[in-house]
Amino acid sequence: MSSEETTSPSTSDLIDAVHHEHEHLRRLFKDLAGSFQSLARGEMKREERQEMVTGAAEDLEVALEDMLEHFNQEEEVFFVVLEERFPEMKDEIHGLIKGHETMSQRARWLHEQLTRPIDEMERNVDVVLDVVQSLARLVEEHTRDETAFLDSVLNKVPSEERRQWLEKMREI
Repeated sequence: MSSEETTSPSTSDLIDAVHHEHEHLRRLFKDLAGSFQSLARGEMKREERQEMVTGAAEDLEVALEDMLEHFNQEEEVFFVVLEERFPEMKDEIHGLIKGHETMSQRARWLHEQLTRPIDEMERNVDVVLDVVQSLARLVEEHTRDETAFLDSVLNKVPSEERRQWLEKMREI
């Protein structure tokens, strides 16, 4: 494989497409964790708390939809073909899928908490804060691990094949 092939724009486009949502999610959960820390410390007035929680629920609903679409793209295109091509990486791929499942479950639970009445949600603010922080860490760790995995694997795949995968991903 030539060095031109391993550094072609299609590799970068593919990596960018695959990780765009991860970056969005990393920022979202980092911001949510900061907001919930302020809420837990009692640094917000009631009006501000309600506005923050309502906004967080809306952001999380959109993020959850984006996250599920992104995970489906990876699991239905990339992971399938990667597992067929590199069967020795099966355990690593299954670990990434397990991470998707865990992030999805926690995000759904969190969204459910944020749609409850503010007084009810505030009674559990420490638990909600813990889940937001753990989800932020999980998204960060998963992004790091998946980026390293895909960077190493995509360099072994010819550029034309990477372009085909990107097109399949865009169809989902």
